[in-house]
Order: sequence, then C-alpha cells, then structure tokens
Amino acid sequence: MKYITLVLSAALILASCNSAKKAQRTPPVSVADSSVKTETASTDDTGSKKDSAAAMETISSVLEKLNHIEYTTFSGRAAVTYKAKGDSKNFDIKLQIHKDSLIWASVIGPLGIEVARGIITEDSVRIINKLNKQYISSSYVYLQEQLGLPLDLGTLQDLLVGNPVFIDKTNSSYTKLDDTLQVTSRTKFFRNLLNAMLPDYLPATSKLDDVDAGRNRSAELTYGDYEKVNNAQFPKSRRINVKYKTDIEIHLDYKSFTFNEALNTPFSVPKGYKTKK
Repeated sequence: MKYITLVLSAALILASCNSAKKAQRTPPVSVADSSVKTETASTDDTGSKKDSAAAMETISSVLEKLNHIEYTTFSGRAAVTYKAKGDSKNFDIKLQIHKDSLIWASVIGPLGIEVARGIITEDSVRIINKLNKQYISSSYVYLQEQLGLPLDLGTLQDLLVGNPVFIDKTNSSYTKLDDTLQVTSRTKFFRNLLNAMLPDYLPATSKLDDVDAGRNRSAELTYGDYEKVNNAQFPKSRRINVKYKTDIEIHLDYKSFTFNEALNTPFSVPKGYKTKK
C-alpha cells in the first residue's frame, strides 16, 4: 500500500491540521474597511528602517508576542485525515519530538495495528513500512518531494507543535486592527500572510505563496482549538492544504499531548525488509 509512505511523510511534516473540531474564530484576511482603526509598520528587504526607529522596534516586539511554545520534548497522539488525488485515509499517529534533535512517529491503522514507523534527524529520514516490509532511508529531499515544502528539522518541528513558520523578522510588516493582527513576511521561499487573533497573538491562518511564480506552489495553514500549556497556548486542531504538483489536504486533531517529559523512541529495521533509498 503505497499511500503509507506518503501518509507517514505528510504526518511527520505537517502533524498540525484538523477539521474534526470546530476551530476558533478565524480573523478576516481583508483589511479594506477604512472605518477600522489600524496600526502599521514595516521593514524593507535589507532590514533597514522604512518608518521611524520606534516603528522598527514595534515590529520586533509584535513578532516576539506571537504565540510560540518553548519546550525541550513533546509527545502527542492525534487523529489524522489525509486526502490526496481523490483518495482519503484516516489513521492515528503517535509523535515524540526532541527539540533540535529528532522526530519519531508511529502510524496506527484502523484496527489499532502499527503500519509504519519513522524517525527524522537533522540530516536523515528513515521510515519502516510494515505493510510492504520496506525500509526507506533518505534525506530531506524525500519529504520535500512528497509535500512540496522546503523543510528542515527546525521548521518541521515548529509545524508539528504549532509554532508559526516561514517568517523573516528583517523583511516583515504588520497591520493591527481591534482584534486581529496581520503580519506579511517574505522569506527566500514564500510570501507569508499570517493572521493572528488578539489580544493573545494566536496564529489563526497562514497563507504561503512561492516567491517563484513559475513553481505555482502555495499552502494554507489553519490553527485552532487552543489549550493553555505552560506560558503559551497549544493549537490542538489544524488543517494544512498544499498545492504544488498535486493537492494534499491534512486534518489533525490531537487527542493527548505532553511537554518536557521523558521520551521513548525505539527504532530498528526488522530482518528481511527491503531497503529503498
């Protein structure tokens, strides 16, 4: 069943997406209503001041206020729906993350049986497909090709725990309404329009458009169902839509999660498995 490797890749990359639970209110994208009071500030591509020095400081402080979970380890179990090429699959995934070190995942099928296991480090991707008795050993190119997103370990871990991604602090601007913050940012990969809910600066949607129009690549991330944890809030439900060489939609609903506890990340390749690079 070829979809298992695709599913595991998607789950490892974007374990942050859900429609099962009703997400929190999503702020509007448009800011055309001139009757609403707004504040704006921005920087140019080189990070030089485009407005006043005070405005530059305000941009930095605004970005620092965005909800961001600081942690050492993360464990969670989530229900996942994966849709691609007209096909839809439902499964559970167990995740173990050690920040800046590794991501471990186990895919559980409908009958409660583990069908795949994967581990990602800074420079490698390894997946055991138990249905096909296949072992995949690759670099991040494998994941990037499956999802069409430029991923490294740090970005992938942020996606999994629900932190905002693809934001360049030296090339950003913002518009603040009464209850909505809109941040526009340009990185070497994407133009990002991030909408956050005030007063808690909780990311709600992030729309990504490739800076290279010829690639015709875009993605939309939706965050919701926040729950307070430590000094931040964890978005238990998320949806991620990726449009690139094919359309992929992933919904994820965390059933349980913990931070900063001991991890258990067993990984060994059974005898007789065929290796695919």
